[in-house]
Amino acid sequence: MSLIKKDKFSNIRDLSIPVLALDVVIFTIFKWELCIITQKKEKENWPKHVLPGWIMAKWFSIRENIENLLKRKTWIQWVFYEQLKTFWEVERDPRWHVVSIVYYALVWTDNFLHNVDFTQVDIIKFDDLDKLDFMYDHKKIIEYAKQRLKWKLEYTNVAKDMLGEEFRISQLQEVYEIILWEKIDKRNFQKKIFKLKMVKETWNLDKSTNRPAKLYKFVDKELKIYEVL
Repeated sequence: MSLIKKDKFSNIRDLSIPVLALDVVIFTIFKWELCIITQKKEKENWPKHVLPGWIMAKWFSIRENIENLLKRKTWIQWVFYEQLKTFWEVERDPRWHVVSIVYYALVWTDNFLHNVDFTQVDIIKFDDLDKLDFMYDHKKIIEYAKQRLKWKLEYTNVAKDMLGEEFRISQLQEVYEIILWEKIDKRNFQKKIFKLKMVKETWNLDKSTNRPAKLYKFVDKELKIYEVL
């Protein structure tokens, strides 16, 4: 279902209630670094980076709003997303009182690279946050979302949404190390993953290197709780 394009609010400052908005933090592993997908702004006097978002369209559910937001702003569809937090501070937007329902989403890079319009979005490194300018409180939101992602990684199989359908165990471990920002013992990691029966062999080999390696896939396609770490 597509959302109807809304006209800009000309008298939004006169509303007696806060404006309800929706923003989304999109994480991906790009060139084996944790990255965020941001939306470009055309106005020269605005900072370059802003989270994809818009004012909530009435008569549509939050799910319909966020799925249309992802598709229209980034060309990302059919990915894992989860509500993060509601940011309601009065001064977070200098133009008017905006209450933002924030989600975070995870996407395997190859799922959108072929379709994404890079005149509309950027892929920025999480490690570069302090070097960049963001609108409003979006840097704070991204940092909060990163902490939520780290916690989620410790007790679920959410890493499945940042890898392709088949992968090497070493690639799975690298995803954990990138997000947790720490090295993990290879032997202990593999032992724990196999003990949990989180992944299973596909009986295919990755022959992209001189040393072919077994390929695995997640047992559960849906989010499931595990005692990973």
